[in-house]
Amino acid sequence: MVDRILMIVSDTVRWDMLGYNGGEVRTPNLDRLADRSMVFDRYYASSFPTVPARYDYLTGKPAFAGVGWGALPRADRSIASALTDAGYTTLGVVDTPFYQVNGYSYDRGFNYFYDMKSQLLGTPHYSSYSAPGKTKRQGGGKLPQWPITGKVQPDPRTGEMDCPAPLTMVQAAKCLEEIYEDKFFALVDTWDPHEPWDPPAYYVRHYLPDYAGERVHPPYGECKKHGMTERDIAVARALYSGELELVDRWIGHLLGQLAYLGIEETTAIIFVSDHGFLLGEHGLMGKMVRRAPGEATWMRSPLYEEIARVPLLIHVPGAKPGRTSKLACALDIAPTICDLAGLPRQAEMQGLSLLPAVTGQAFEGRDHVLTALPLANPGETVEVVDDLMRTVVEWQPVTITTQDWSLLYATPSEPIELYDLRVDPRQTANVAAKHPEIVAMLLAFYAEDLRRAGVARKYSDPRLASYLATNPGFFEPA
Repeated sequence: MVDRILMIVSDTVRWDMLGYNGGEVRTPNLDRLADRSMVFDRYYASSFPTVPARYDYLTGKPAFAGVGWGALPRADRSIASALTDAGYTTLGVVDTPFYQVNGYSYDRGFNYFYDMKSQLLGTPHYSSYSAPGKTKRQGGGKLPQWPITGKVQPDPRTGEMDCPAPLTMVQAAKCLEEIYEDKFFALVDTWDPHEPWDPPAYYVRHYLPDYAGERVHPPYGECKKHGMTERDIAVARALYSGELELVDRWIGHLLGQLAYLGIEETTAIIFVSDHGFLLGEHGLMGKMVRRAPGEATWMRSPLYEEIARVPLLIHVPGAKPGRTSKLACALDIAPTICDLAGLPRQAEMQGLSLLPAVTGQAFEGRDHVLTALPLANPGETVEVVDDLMRTVVEWQPVTITTQDWSLLYATPSEPIELYDLRVDPRQTANVAAKHPEIVAMLLAFYAEDLRRAGVARKYSDPRLASYLATNPGFFEPA
């Protein structure tokens, strides 16, 4: 059992751009944490994106199966509640702006909870684009009727310390001063490097030396269709990289506080992200695809490796650091925290504890991972992405990943993409037509996942029509 657990969540982190993974972004603090942690090289999102991922973390159950993007149901007991009941002091410090908005109640169960309200969602700044000598909106889409900060005017930013990640990490460090002698669970969650990408220019110039102050907001679609130039893409990547470096710097501030408080050697640390982002790969910019800039629609949005595969570090005092290529996913976070705290896992949790992998015990990992948006059929509306209602126009593919393969699949009549990750990690050559037996195997995994999660038949049946044709009665009670 570990008496102190610190969980750090950073939204929208590309695993392949981190320094400890050979990426181009300067992340010295995460690199040092990786050096003393178990690095999970094949960790994947389960429910996607922001709010569904937090549900997965806190409950060990898949939000894509029914809860979706919405409030934490009263019937669900989060790990915060379990840890509080077990005598841990539980703390949340977040700037990800959806924990408390609209009665979502993801703060339920925490003894102390700080919603920093520092993100700019709901303000014109959020989706602006500018270049030297001109300013325009990159989308013209409807913004929320109120700033998510709850303020008529957001607080002014006069320097780096006014950015969300620094504010959050500093507040969390202050809070640790008050609880460090207790046994505690602290969840610290920053929405950065989620867009808008607006780090100080000196960070951006680490990646684009001739940066001239431009701002690019991702159009969520095909780069060419949305008129993005090579310069726009380069600026977007540099802005994102600069913001990720900024996040790393202030995570370092929080980690340094553990040392000053004298608890560095007795605190378990989890660092994780919810999903990645496409920065021009596959010709796309964003994590989903809209039909037109600013339009409240979702078109077919493939969840490639750049989105589905994300970083996970787990440091446990006394455990030998290393790397594992065993498959893991977001559903495994809650059982792992229960294991760290010596608590029995809740029966409804569908994840695996990763603690055996961290402590050098036998660990086989998962045979596959399912990454999915909250299930919705064309014509339905969802609040996925930024809590704004949008219409699902086309079937959304899920991604089923094994050690060797990645299948992107929606329905039998929709495009099917299969990639051999052993020889094609960038997913450039679709081999679905050559390997129908692999497609069938992965669809069987998918069917079992939907059955286990209790997915409504209106969602499971059209997606698994071909599988059900050869497996009649699959969803009938045994």
